[in-house]
Amino acid sequence: MTIKRPAATAHLKMKITFIKLRARLPHSMRPEMRCYLNPPCLLGDFMKNSLVCARFVAVLGSLYGLTTPAWANDRHFTQSYETAVLSPGTVEVEPWTTLRLGKDSYYAGLDHRLEFEVGLTDRLQTSVYLNLGSEAVRVPGGPVAAHATSTGISSEWKLKLSDAVADPIGSALYLELTMMAEEIEVEAKILADKRVGPWHLVTNGIYEFEHNYAEQLREHKLQLTGGVAWFATSQVSVGLEAMSFNVLAADVGTATPGPTHFAHGALMAGPVLACSLERGWIAVSVTPQLYGYKGALPGSNLNLAEFEQVTARVLLGVHL
Repeated sequence: MTIKRPAATAHLKMKITFIKLRARLPHSMRPEMRCYLNPPCLLGDFMKNSLVCARFVAVLGSLYGLTTPAWANDRHFTQSYETAVLSPGTVEVEPWTTLRLGKDSYYAGLDHRLEFEVGLTDRLQTSVYLNLGSEAVRVPGGPVAAHATSTGISSEWKLKLSDAVADPIGSALYLELTMMAEEIEVEAKILADKRVGPWHLVTNGIYEFEHNYAEQLREHKLQLTGGVAWFATSQVSVGLEAMSFNVLAADVGTATPGPTHFAHGALMAGPVLACSLERGWIAVSVTPQLYGYKGALPGSNLNLAEFEQVTARVLLGVHL
């Protein structure tokens, strides 16, 4: 009687599992079977630069309760959040830089965020941000004056509900609290995205509450973002993002607080480029304002009182 070694038995079971799982996938997602019957291939060429492999691993992890690899959290948009989360115990550092240019007079703003992100479970991640900002504004009839605009910290929580590859649609809930010396902000988002072949679709519904103690102003912001990205290779994607920003404001600094009213609204859209690196990722976007449908200046179709004429953003993620 021949006794099978434990390693050989485990390898045979792995083959059978892959064969069954492969049969459940659409033809467009079926990798070559030789990679699963040949371990050196599985760990070598097939794992390099293969978008199909990445999608297959995500499906396998979702179906069998495995954790998502850290690289699955790479971002491909700068204004919209995707639903993927970091693996438990994984740490990532994300520096942000946002350049905002052009208002009704000379204006330039520069915002920096440094994010420390940690995966808690296979569905939950949290992070802490350090926020710094400055701007330069030309006073009517005077010189350009520069000053700091914001210094504070933020706490973010993201809960993944479903997977963008394995499920009909990916979904997640997002909550962020920001504290500054003169202002408090609470931001809630509903996230949805979907991977279909080389395409990645995303949308966010956003509500943000701001209370500025210095200006005695309370604002409710409603935003809708959406984007589509196409993977030219397994590492590089190009896409388009669009955002609709709406501001409802109320003056609470008077004896008789004013009613909340629809004060500002604008539509922005522009290209985005993202690239996955060996130990991280980078995403870059340029987003001009296309149309100010509320609060536009006389003789203009742009709202340059509240929003900038163009915004550029660079995000960098480093896996630790």
